[in-house]
Amino acid sequence: MAAPSAPEPLLGRYRVGDVIGVGSFATVHRAVDDRLDDVVVVKVLAENHSLNPEVRERFIAEGRALRRVASPHVVAVHDIGESDRQQPYLVLEHADRGTLAARVAALRADGWTATTSDVLAVARELAAAVEAVHAARLVHRDLSPGNVLLRTSPEGVVGRTTGTPAVAPAVVRPDERLVVADLGMSKDLARSSGLTVAGGTEGFRPPEQDGPGTVDTRADLWAMSALVTWLAEGADLPRALDAALGRSLADSPARRHPDAAAWLADVERALAPADGASAPDRARPRRTTVVAVATAAVLGLGAGAGATAWLDRPHSAAGSASVAISGPTTATVGAPVTLTADVTGAEHWVWTLPTGAYVADDDTVRLTASSPGDAEVVLEARAPDGTALTTVHRLQVDAGS
Repeated sequence: MAAPSAPEPLLGRYRVGDVIGVGSFATVHRAVDDRLDDVVVVKVLAENHSLNPEVRERFIAEGRALRRVASPHVVAVHDIGESDRQQPYLVLEHADRGTLAARVAALRADGWTATTSDVLAVARELAAAVEAVHAARLVHRDLSPGNVLLRTSPEGVVGRTTGTPAVAPAVVRPDERLVVADLGMSKDLARSSGLTVAGGTEGFRPPEQDGPGTVDTRADLWAMSALVTWLAEGADLPRALDAALGRSLADSPARRHPDAAAWLADVERALAPADGASAPDRARPRRTTVVAVATAAVLGLGAGAGATAWLDRPHSAAGSASVAISGPTTATVGAPVTLTADVTGAEHWVWTLPTGAYVADDDTVRLTASSPGDAEVVLEARAPDGTALTTVHRLQVDAGS
């Protein structure tokens, strides 16, 4: 007669079962909430780190950060506690369908490559998650396939954030939703200037996270583009997708999309089906003016702001499409200057101001500098074939009399 199995250990009211993940600082277990009779995940800080006040506080801060994010696409935290051995633990939502990394690996083993529906399913739900993280004044800092999970979508919760694909995606199935996990490396912008130490997953880590430096929400946009690029590897998708993703893969955060919504809009435009006809004025030269007002407080040049030399910029012309900026190349502190854009063969365009702010599809740029120095104003558009177009206008600002 077989000996009875040992009872599962308890952490508070949670019966701790199999280990489903092990990291440098914590172990993740599948568990059962005895009161609610529900499967959960318990993440326990390793015993050797539990007495380190800095590591301990960072672990607990992850739970607090998750509580601040309200989204069905971010793993929910149900509880926080401490074991008899003084190990803090988090009780998290159980993502029962595994990681995006494991799902894609299994599909690729059968010869799968991503379809437009697959990319849109991941991009839409990823953008919804990141938008919620950023709304909570957090930067995730470690978006990677292993930290993106899949779970059964409960009745009444729609997994797809927008649109209905013509072909059901294989990577996020119709009865599933994508959830982002692991805010252990997140940066709280409400309590910090953004200065942070190196971190992130190799291949999905933006350049500014390679060492100590300043990180803001645009770091997550780089990781989002890297993740979707990884997902689309080997797939036969529109060339315009490369251009859309490439914008937020720029080394300089100032050249990336301003937020997750703009990133998603670019991805959706790149993957939109061709309508078979062009607007009648798309082939004609089009002179437009893009408008933005930057006050002296906003456009403070000094300390070399905006003077970074960017490498490998796209060309300013491709075929019949082109972008150019006209206007003064010098300015005086306190005196406004106006720049004008000439856009030919492109339907949409975006300005990047020296502060990193973006303005799209408007008429004039009126800039007022508060201190002397060098600045760059960038105008970007996309040719009908998806080629990225960029032109840079440099301003030398003098102190004046």
